[in-house]
Amino acid sequence: MLARQSRAAVFFLDEAAVLAAYYRNNITHLFALPSLIACAFAGNAAMSHADILRLTGRIYPYIASELFLIWPEEAVPAALEAMLATLAGQGLLERNAAGDWCRSAPTSPQAMQLSLLQQSTIQTIERYYLAISLLLQAGSGQISQSQLEERCHLMAQRMSLLYGFNSPEFFDRALFENFLDLLRKRKVIRASGAGKLEFDEVLIEVAADAQVVLNEELRHSILQVTHS
Repeated sequence: MLARQSRAAVFFLDEAAVLAAYYRNNITHLFALPSLIACAFAGNAAMSHADILRLTGRIYPYIASELFLIWPEEAVPAALEAMLATLAGQGLLERNAAGDWCRSAPTSPQAMQLSLLQQSTIQTIERYYLAISLLLQAGSGQISQSQLEERCHLMAQRMSLLYGFNSPEFFDRALFENFLDLLRKRKVIRASGAGKLEFDEVLIEVAADAQVVLNEELRHSILQVTHS
């Protein structure tokens, strides 16, 4: 009897996780842009205005493709300016005398709200960083896209088990495929005549920006899994 109840409870929790993920995905696009800005402060107490625009602008096309966001790339800077003003109006960010944007003290209610706002897109950025880290680890011209997709899928599953992620989309192979396809479309990576993925310093710059967005603990978790 207890065994049946335990199995039923596990099934209910798994089903609830899937339904919660579906509901979250339906509303994530509403918070994607402010969440991207909030993610810039996951590991940084302060950021320059130019760095925020550059970091969020570089990540935006990939988030937009996945979540079907409404802003074309040329409209993103103005949308980010408006969103920064809104976050400042809500007390979640403020500008110092040097013109940099700053988050509140870590124990403040405003910092907690900013942290909650990060959750809408932080796992998506982690997934991107995982794919880039695995490609950099393999080396330019050493792995095909299908091989990389499979490796991403397996490593993301391992992360989900190790860190208790209840987000099936985190290890969805189709999302890795879409991300890599867009990297190729934007000429960040390319396929060689032998079908192997090649890259240059542009991908390294993308990885560096992702490192700025993700805090040290998240980066360490991803690198620990990919090098294990």
